[in-house]
Order: sequence, then C-alpha cells, then structure tokens
Amino acid sequence: MRSILLTLILNLGLFLPTQAQTSKIQPFNAYLESIENLPEKAKFDSISRYEANMSNHARYIDSKQAIDELLKIATHLKDTILLGRTYFSYGLLARDKSNLPEALLHYEKALHFFTVTKEVKRQAKILDFIGFSYISLNDFASAEPYFKKGMVLANSIQDKDLIIQFNMELATMEDMRKNYAKALTYNSKAMKYAGNQKEEYLMIWFNRGIIYKNAGMYKESEAMYKECLAIANRKNDNYIKGYIYMNYPNTLIALNRLDEAEKYAKMALQWCEIQPERYRYEQEIYGTLTKISERKEDFKSAFQYQKKWIASNDTVNRTDKNKQLAEAETRFKTQEKEQEIIRLDEENTSKSRQFWWLFCGAGALLIMFTVALWQYRRIRQVNKELESTNALIWSRNKQISEQSDQLKNLMKELHHRVKNNLAIISSLLRLQSTRLEDEGAVKAVKEGQQRVEAMSLIHQKLYESENITKVNMKEYISDLAQGLLYAYGYKIEDFDLRVDIAEIELDVEVAVPLGLILNEIITNSFKHAFAHIDNPQLSIILNENKPFHLEIKDNGPGIDMNKWQQPTGSFGKRLIVILSEQIGAILKVNNENGTRFDLVMTV
Repeated sequence: MRSILLTLILNLGLFLPTQAQTSKIQPFNAYLESIENLPEKAKFDSISRYEANMSNHARYIDSKQAIDELLKIATHLKDTILLGRTYFSYGLLARDKSNLPEALLHYEKALHFFTVTKEVKRQAKILDFIGFSYISLNDFASAEPYFKKGMVLANSIQDKDLIIQFNMELATMEDMRKNYAKALTYNSKAMKYAGNQKEEYLMIWFNRGIIYKNAGMYKESEAMYKECLAIANRKNDNYIKGYIYMNYPNTLIALNRLDEAEKYAKMALQWCEIQPERYRYEQEIYGTLTKISERKEDFKSAFQYQKKWIASNDTVNRTDKNKQLAEAETRFKTQEKEQEIIRLDEENTSKSRQFWWLFCGAGALLIMFTVALWQYRRIRQVNKELESTNALIWSRNKQISEQSDQLKNLMKELHHRVKNNLAIISSLLRLQSTRLEDEGAVKAVKEGQQRVEAMSLIHQKLYESENITKVNMKEYISDLAQGLLYAYGYKIEDFDLRVDIAEIELDVEVAVPLGLILNEIITNSFKHAFAHIDNPQLSIILNENKPFHLEIKDNGPGIDMNKWQQPTGSFGKRLIVILSEQIGAILKVNNENGTRFDLVMTV
C-alpha cells in the first residue's frame, strides 16, 4: 500500500510548479481578484497551487472553478504543456470525487498533449496513473499495456526511479492475478535496479515478502520479513515496521508458529492506535488473532477477537458510507451550483432580450410602450411568484427526500444489526457444539446453527440491497444451497447442483419461512440422500408464474412415505409443515427417482 502512495506523491511533483501550498482558504472569485495583475503564465502557476490546496481541503467547487480558469488561460496562450497539466488536474479532481471513469478520460487527454510535445517523462507518469486507475477498477487486462508502455518510455530515458516504479506496479498486478512467478520476476527486476540501496527502496523487499507468502513460499517470506524488519529498525521507520507486524503473522501461521504470530499481531495492534486508518488496520489484525486462537483451540479468545473484528468492521463500514455520502453530497452541490449558474445566465439573456424588444417598440408608439411596460412588470411579478412557489416545492421535496433516506438508512442499519446478532448466535452455537460429547446434542446444535445462518443470510441480502423490504430469491437460494453444499463436505466440481430460480423478490415475511423450509429440505438431502450415490444430484427450481411453484428434487433412494404421512415425525418435518401452512402454501412429497418436494404458493 505504501508504495502506491509514494508513487502518487512523486507524480504530483511533475505537474505542479511547486509543492508549497498555502493553508489559507478563500473563495475562488476572491482569490482570482487578488492575482488579476499577474502575467498569464504566472497566474496559471498561482491558480495551480490554489487548486491543489482546495482539493486537499475537499473544496471541490472552488477546485473546479480554478481548473476551468486554467483551461481558459492555457487555451488563450495555445500552450500544449499547460493544456496537458490542466487536463491532468481535471483527472485528479475526478479521482478525488471517486469518479474513475471520468478521471481516465481526462488522463487520456493529458497524455495526448504530452505526446504531442514529446514530454517523455510526463507521458510515463500519466501512463502510470491510467494503469493504476484500471487496477483500482480491477481491470487488469486494460492496466497491463499502459504499465508496459510506460516501462518502454522509462527505459528510453534511463530513469531509474520510473523503471523501479513500473516493475513494482507490474509485480503488484500479477500478485493480484495470482501469477506469482511473474510477480517475483518483476520484483527481481526492481531489486536489480535498486542494487544495494535497500534502505532507500525497502518497499521492494517488503512486497517480495508478501508475494512469497501469497505463493506459499513461507520460509522465503519469513526470511524477507526478518531482513526488512532489521532495516526498518536501523532506519527507525515505524511506518514500515507496523506493516511488517501486520503481515508477518500470516506467514508464521502457515509455519504453525502460533505464539510468534500472536506476538507480532499484538505489536501491530499497539502500532495502529496512532494511525489515521486505525479501524481498517484493527479489522485485519483482529481477523488474524481470531484465526490464531482458533488454531490454538482457544475458543474463548477467538470469540472475543471475533466480537472486536465485528465492531471494527462496523466502524469501517460506517466510515466508508459516511465518506460516500459526503462525496455524493459534494457532487450534488457542485452540479447544483453549475446548473444554477447556467440558469441565471439563460435567465439574464432572456430578460435582456425582452428589454431590448420593448425599448425598440417604445420608439414607434408611446401607447404600445406603455402596454409593453405594464406587461413587463406583470411578467416580473409572475416570475417572482413562480420562484417563490418553486422554492417552497423544492424545500418540501428535499424534506421528504431526507426523511425517506433516513428511514432507508435506519432499516438497513436494523437489518445489519439483526444479521450481526444472528452471526454472534451462530458463533455461540458453533463454540457450544465443540464442548458437547453427546452426538445427538451436537447434531441438534449444528442443525440449529444452520437455521440461524439461513435467517442471517436473509438479513444480509436486505442490508446489501437497495430494496430494504424484499429479498432477491435467486441470489438468496443460490447462496444458501452452495453454503450447505460446502458445509456438508461436498465440492462444487464433484456435485451436480442445478439451481434455476426466476428473478423474483419476496417480502421478508414470506422469505424467512421459505428460507427455513429450503434449509430443512436441502439439509435432509445432504444428510440422507447421497450416502451411496456415485453421481449426487440436487435441483432447485422456482418459476415466476402465479401461483409460484418451488420444486426441490434429489436422486437419492427416496423417502419413506408411510413415515412422512404419519401425524408425528422429526422436528424438521414438523417445521416444514408448520411453515408451509404459515405462508399459505400447498406441500406435496413423492418419490420420483429420488425425493421430490413441490411447494405451491399463492403469494
């Protein structure tokens, strides 16, 4: 992560005239008045510094106005380099507003201008920004040619830092693709150019430790982490030490050195307390500590760490959502202000046109002038009344929209909390099952855990979806079936699972009991149907014709219909019957080359 941040900081240095930025914040129009007497080139550089300062303070409206002024100056001067710098600034602004597709369009324009002026180093840096944007979009196929083209340019000017940078970018990309051999090759090239300057280019060695770990080369990964830690201690680089503390335990876990892994994970916890991204780091560290405790069979500690992971995860999710809301609000305000400026311009143009028509008419006839003047005043009065009415309507709409958003967020938070509570219950049941010795009790607890997880999945789908009252049955049933398949030890490639679910959304009041019915039937098939079957098959079909028809069929030996038709039976059978009656469904069971359940619902 740190290597990417350093790359962006170095890139900015190529396009800004200076890194020094004033901390003073003032509206753009006032700032523009204060530099109006500067020559245009000096004014361009001054506005560039102002724009960078506004972007750092997330004042995107002022930043956008500043870049628009840069474009006017660059266009007037017909300076291709200044045009390239301007479109690069547009790209950075779009990136800061989390609009990567728009940022890519501006980067491409900047690349065109720097290509025309044969600014090789600037071209290489722009190619790096474009490639990194595609990496952020998980589009590796698009990123690769930009990185490789940048590498060619860097080699052509023998820029050591750029050559190292592009090799590290390509190594990171191949690591994310799980092409570890290629990742190590690119990393080796970066190491070759760095030579013996390990302290200056420590991130190369640190990234190699990560790649070794991901590739399963744990001894090599450990050696690399130890070497990096020794260098970081000599440099007193607490930042890189913290990252080593976070990553090293994963390698130690793979080597089954759990006590050492726990020691470094706790050191990472102490380090992250003063970091800006503290909760993101804690989320990863608590996940690691949970894994260590489970491997040590210290389930009490594992449960405590799991609770802390959930709390950190909730904090990260809230932070991300707040950031997204702030960015959305900023984009809305920017767009609103731009539209208001356009509307005012159009309104001024329209009124000016009306005035000149009236003035010309006054020269022909005084009476016509009097009538026209009266009409003009009447129009202004009506416009004022309309503006007042529009303002009232806009205010009411805004209030309704805010109330709707608040209700929606509250419902999502409710589903999220319910899901987390059910997850805690599931964890408690799982831990409890490990302490029981009676096989019947263990079986009953595990079945209860599966029912809780089936309900938890419903609430997870609700808070992840924009529709907070209806559940997408296609996604839910697919996830439930695959989850149970893995839970009973089957692999997807060894099992014929056929799921044909129509795009149907059901209210949560119906989705929850239907999910429990599915859980019982599918679980029963995995437990009893496939014990002596060479090619196990399970099909689940839900059509969209009304009434809805749900069919679950396996190719097992079939069910004992005499036992099924008896009024008594297992808890699972009684649960299926009761829940079917609850949602008003007709349940049919028969043997047809296996067991087949048909559920007809008039939902």
